[in-house]
Amino acid sequence: MDFFEHQARARRRTRSLAILFVLAVALVTLAVTLVVAITMHLLGSGDQVVDLSGGGWLKNDPALLWKTAIGTVLFIVIASLYRLAQLRDGGARVAEALGGNLVSAEDTEPGRRRLYNVVEEMAIASGLPVPAVYVLEHEPGINAFAAGMTPSDAAVAVTRGSIDQLDRDELQGVVAHEFSHILHGDMR
Repeated sequence: MDFFEHQARARRRTRSLAILFVLAVALVTLAVTLVVAITMHLLGSGDQVVDLSGGGWLKNDPALLWKTAIGTVLFIVIASLYRLAQLRDGGARVAEALGGNLVSAEDTEPGRRRLYNVVEEMAIASGLPVPAVYVLEHEPGINAFAAGMTPSDAAVAVTRGSIDQLDRDELQGVVAHEFSHILHGDMR
């Protein structure tokens, strides 16, 4: 399978995830509305035995049920938009949220300095702006990610394990891989 087939498959998966998200919102809305309807019925019935058969319990206050459903959807939409707005602040926000520490050109620690140099070289080689560089200091494994909405607000984060365990060429390969994500828009 070549790169373009992978890209097409990723887009199909993204569409599937969007459809599943809409389905999840509908199911959560239905569940919350049913809980409110049953609670209203239980509170409104003075009997010890509650009969939910026949569906009459759904007709207690249809306006409240509609308001509950609309309120639930609005809550989910507003929470999603808020989270999306946070992520639009750029890759630096994502890296910082995951505990990343910013690496600067003036950093004196040899591993961090080597990482910054490698990222700077990759930026020059790829013709992209130098992204913000972060180290996930408390991650001993070998891993990295690129985050952001556009190349101009991208960030590259590398784990401490990558810095400590990889030689310069290997680190360059990891960073080059992350630059491919920036270049092809995979971060979005």
